[in-house]
Amino acid sequence: MRRFSGKRFETKLWAECGVKAVGIFMAVVIAGTFMSRFASSALTPRVETEYAVSGTVSTEILQDVVIDGDKKTPVYVYPGLLAQEIYVSVGKKIEQGDPLMRVDVAAVRSEYLEKKLEQKKLKEQYWYTWGDEMAVMDDKIAVVDEQISYLGKLMDDNGVVCSELNGLISESRVGIGNKTTEEAAFVITEKSDSYTIKMSVTEEQRRYIEKGDKVTVQMDDSGVNTEVSAVYSNVENGQGYIVEAVVPGDTFDVGDSVLAEISHQSEKYGSVVSMSAIHADVSGSYVLVERPKDTLLGTEYVAEKVYVTVGDTNNYDAGLKKSPFTGDDKIIVSSDKKVEAGDTVREK
Repeated sequence: MRRFSGKRFETKLWAECGVKAVGIFMAVVIAGTFMSRFASSALTPRVETEYAVSGTVSTEILQDVVIDGDKKTPVYVYPGLLAQEIYVSVGKKIEQGDPLMRVDVAAVRSEYLEKKLEQKKLKEQYWYTWGDEMAVMDDKIAVVDEQISYLGKLMDDNGVVCSELNGLISESRVGIGNKTTEEAAFVITEKSDSYTIKMSVTEEQRRYIEKGDKVTVQMDDSGVNTEVSAVYSNVENGQGYIVEAVVPGDTFDVGDSVLAEISHQSEKYGSVVSMSAIHADVSGSYVLVERPKDTLLGTEYVAEKVYVTVGDTNNYDAGLKKSPFTGDDKIIVSSDKKVEAGDTVREK
């Protein structure tokens, strides 16, 4: 009986040891699995994804532009008169009747008297001319009459030369202390019913601009919508292009500084994705797509490289030509670690 009881005790002891061993083994397996999963989770890149959607890519180009008129008119002042004051400078807006400059009125009076004497002599000589000479004399008298009229008004205005136009001083060619010449003293850009604004763009920007594209022109609280009226090469410097648009003169004035925005809408693409999803290697542009993969531990997700042809782009979106994607494809747009093709990933 004792020997039998001893065997039962040994059997029971071995059974208990086996149970403990199995328990320890399972604990080690569970702990190992947990640690493996934890390590894998810590090392696996966490990604953000999006679905490719059909649509267009909008491109905006912003520029500061100064309104400039198409009609520039020279202002001539009687030559040989000393400039004593200049009231305007380049860029100043003026109205009809605004003073431009003042000349030495004493010199004006002296010139006026000389012209009166010249007029008298011409009229006396007129009676001794005939035929073609009379026509020539008529022209001379007409010129002197016009000069006398101009100088007389200038004396009445105390030597002040006033503008006959509304617009902007685009050139000032006379200085205080200098005498006026046969050349124009000023050039005025006239006020108009409409103005053509001109924007300089690069060759890269030109790719996204077409005639008829929307242009929004704004200044302070005023703004209008217009469109691109012309695009052509910049012949002045041989680089880039000039984009033109017409704005109304009742909203803007010559010399106004405005903000112009050109908006171009691309063709419709089968897939539009974020620019952050686009990568490139020696073979071309590609995106990384999250694909499911069955493993012993269950379903995992890996990054798969898919080459694409990129069309229109802006700072945020890219249109893809001949898109290979379906509505179920998840495209990786960002990650907390570097992701290569074939890497296991998980979503944030």
